[in-house]
Amino acid sequence: MKRRTALTVISGAALGALALNTPGVASADTHHATLTQLDPADLAKLELAVDRLGATYSSKPPQELWPTAARQRHRVFTLQHQRRHSLREARELGRHAGMLSVILAWIAHDLGEDNLVQAYCDDAWTQGEQAGVREVGAWAEDVRSTHALYDNRPLDALVAATRGMVVAPRNGNAAVRLSAQVARAYARLGKADEFEEAAVHAHNYQERLPLHGAGLFAVDAVRITSYDASSHMWLGHADRARAAAQEAIGHYRAFPGPFQAPTRLAIAQVDLAQAHSALGEPDAAIATARQALASSRLVDSIRGRAQQLDRTLQRRYPQNSAVAQFGEELHVLLAA
Repeated sequence: MKRRTALTVISGAALGALALNTPGVASADTHHATLTQLDPADLAKLELAVDRLGATYSSKPPQELWPTAARQRHRVFTLQHQRRHSLREARELGRHAGMLSVILAWIAHDLGEDNLVQAYCDDAWTQGEQAGVREVGAWAEDVRSTHALYDNRPLDALVAATRGMVVAPRNGNAAVRLSAQVARAYARLGKADEFEEAAVHAHNYQERLPLHGAGLFAVDAVRITSYDASSHMWLGHADRARAAAQEAIGHYRAFPGPFQAPTRLAIAQVDLAQAHSALGEPDAAIATARQALASSRLVDSIRGRAQQLDRTLQRRYPQNSAVAQFGEELHVLLAA
């Protein structure tokens, strides 16, 4: 009897709940899910802002880019937390927030701000995860891997690139970039066999990539060649490094206006200078390094690589007056 009574009570409660769940209630729930205080133009403006920042990134100094990117990132925060929006809009806002944090992480990398790089990469990963757009996290790991590599943390660079590969859409731009990151991280670790295996994977992409690619999130064949130059130098293959660097420099110099990449050109020039140094050509190394230091976009990664070159030249050619003069020039430039 107790069981029968309990079932009667439960059934009555269920019927009562069903009576409350009328078509009108369902319609109200539907309407509530679409309520928003956002203007239709808000998301379009954010999309345009991300596109513009990415497209103009390589042509502007990081100090000039920072205020614009930071202002747009704060704009997204305001829309997320102070304006009502639908679930679909919440995902879009999360995606824009994540990509703006990726851009801010790149700017912080160019400025040599380690803590900011990590903070914005973490934010981009979280925003992308919450929005259900994990590709954002892949782009964040592309920044993190690059920054770790230039910060002399090759194992961290490999971990970041591998983590990014897990969430990058198959054969998408982020996946291509990260495959090349994996290869050069192995090279920096001195693991020649692993590098060769990973480089094959990256070169399989290279065969079907355009030679030129515009924008911060683009991919092109020359990037992989440029990564090869650095990788061969780290592995002690100076001849191969010189050939790859010369090829990359030739392509970068021939890029039409919208595709120019002054930072990547300068890095390739420093790689070539390192190869000249290793091959017993200090004068050629210094001349090439001066070209890199004349870059219109002299960011932290170029300065750091130039300092490494200076130390190498000083060690290999301690009695060379041209080497000593270059070291003095570099000291003055970096102090300024």
